[in-house]
Amino acid sequence: MTSKYLVKFYFRTLLLGMIITAVVSLITEYENVTRYLFQGQVGEFLAGLVWFLGYGLLIATVSQVAFFIYLFLHPLGMGIFGKVWPYVQLLLVMYAVFDLFYLRFYRFGIESGQVWSFIWIPILVIAAGFIVAGMKNRSARDTNIFIPALFYMIFMTSITLIPFLSVEDTSWIYRSVFTLIICNAVQLLALPGYIEASEKEKEERGRVTKSDINEKKREELRKQEAAQKKKEESQNKKRKSMKYKNETRMAEKDKKRKNK
Repeated sequence: MTSKYLVKFYFRTLLLGMIITAVVSLITEYENVTRYLFQGQVGEFLAGLVWFLGYGLLIATVSQVAFFIYLFLHPLGMGIFGKVWPYVQLLLVMYAVFDLFYLRFYRFGIESGQVWSFIWIPILVIAAGFIVAGMKNRSARDTNIFIPALFYMIFMTSITLIPFLSVEDTSWIYRSVFTLIICNAVQLLALPGYIEASEKEKEERGRVTKSDINEKKREELRKQEAAQKKKEESQNKKRKSMKYKNETRMAEKDKKRKNK
């Protein structure tokens, strides 16, 4: 991705985080901030709104840091764990979901015994994770990326939520949870579009970098490997078919001999 589209990607995520945080905060903080607007105290309202927008910038920045960590972590995990990496991701997802509930419940909920007040956050994160992972997997071409997308949406979201769940005030949680989930989802789903637009712009300008050349070589190699795999599968099927036919013929010959 060129720096132009990287900057667009960055600032649009910041804008999205500001808008979502402001909307959620104005709803949940009606008594503390929003009511000033209806009472004509515009200065008090604007002061609170500016604070919400600044907090939205912080949440969006945290979301972007988590996204770029994921882009580094995923290929690293594939290199270390190989074929078992998807199963490692699923284990990490289960651990993150448990920790997301237990961490806050153990700190604030054991005495109150109100489980629902603490379990709705993991449920929301899981539901959003499965929905976004399904959308991401459907948009992918000739590959299954459901587990990596689910890992990002649940594990990375849970990790980034931990500092915000260490407070008892639910207003902080509302303005953090929804913003993080939506920013993470938009980044995951929108990134291919930015990359594609960047590639088109480079082609129009006639700019070809070493990275582009290497990517084309890797793509050609993947196509060759896929073609070779299909060829081997076809040959294996033919061998099995021939073996089955030969065994059937031999069985028929044996029956004829016995009948004679």
